[in-house]
Amino acid sequence: MRHDSISDSGISRRTTLIAGLSALGLVASGGGRLITSAAAADSGPYSGTGVAASKTPAFFQATVGDAKVTALLDGGFVIPTAGLPKFFPDSSPTLANLDNLVFPHPDGLAIPVGAYLIETGRNTVLIDAGGGPNYLPTTGRLQASLAAVGVAPEKVDTILLTHMHMEHALGMSTADGKQAFPNAEVVVSNAEYTFWLDDANISRVPQGKSFVEGARRAVAPYSGRIRRFNDDRETEVVAGISTLPGPGHTPGNTSFLLTSGSQSMLIMGDVLHHPVLQLPTPRARIGVDVDPALGVESRVRTLESIAGKTTFVGGMHLPWPGFGRIARSGEGFAYLAMPWQFA
Repeated sequence: MRHDSISDSGISRRTTLIAGLSALGLVASGGGRLITSAAAADSGPYSGTGVAASKTPAFFQATVGDAKVTALLDGGFVIPTAGLPKFFPDSSPTLANLDNLVFPHPDGLAIPVGAYLIETGRNTVLIDAGGGPNYLPTTGRLQASLAAVGVAPEKVDTILLTHMHMEHALGMSTADGKQAFPNAEVVVSNAEYTFWLDDANISRVPQGKSFVEGARRAVAPYSGRIRRFNDDRETEVVAGISTLPGPGHTPGNTSFLLTSGSQSMLIMGDVLHHPVLQLPTPRARIGVDVDPALGVESRVRTLESIAGKTTFVGGMHLPWPGFGRIARSGEGFAYLAMPWQFA
């Protein structure tokens, strides 16, 4: 059965593959290209079996051509150690050496959850909206981060969804299920939208029924204000912002390419969850993809399209603050994080 009228379903706050809590942050300031940054200082280092949830604003700004791009931290989660082989089924050698490759977390692998604000002078666009207060206790600081950069929710005119997983879309609604962005049009791939509204697809979702309910709950407040784009070609969805289809993680997973002046930035959908585990071996499958083989094809195609170029790259799960470039490295790729500019 397909649901064109979406009910406000209850959702589980955990999945079989994602557990634990993570609040990620840093304290820094900069100048030059970097416009400003603020971040969480109250959660401290990881400790014990989890970290206290923080709602401290966290943002990082840079210019891309004439556009201002702001990375906004919504929070994070931890993939528990026991779940890592299922999440990254082809990465056993790397997982065995993981503590030497990433900063360890006592419970597993910490993953940030972010979103991006693009201000072009013509539009105020949010790419994804985080998990919000209805996902995990360690998500939901997006609104505080927006407030810290002086952008009211009413100012956002467009929300571009990379896909409809809860940590990307549920932040569009408030704790009581209303519109968090009352003047925004939601723009999403047609394949993505129809997939999550069809009960026949529930069994295809690796994370289970809670993710289906969460996707429906995310878009429910925006009924009548959802615009869908075709998935078989690149499409300009907002002036200066075009789609780059990347199906596999979900049927309509999409990256968005901002072009302004002589510069560009690709904000990736979930073709990449962790650079250390995936970039050296980009053909390694991900266990939470709806179609893992197609996900591999999309990842390689996306990375090939930007590797070695001056195009900036962002991603909701890239190491915070999620600004950098992709380079070629051996038979795979590497992530080059944008450094602080102090002068």
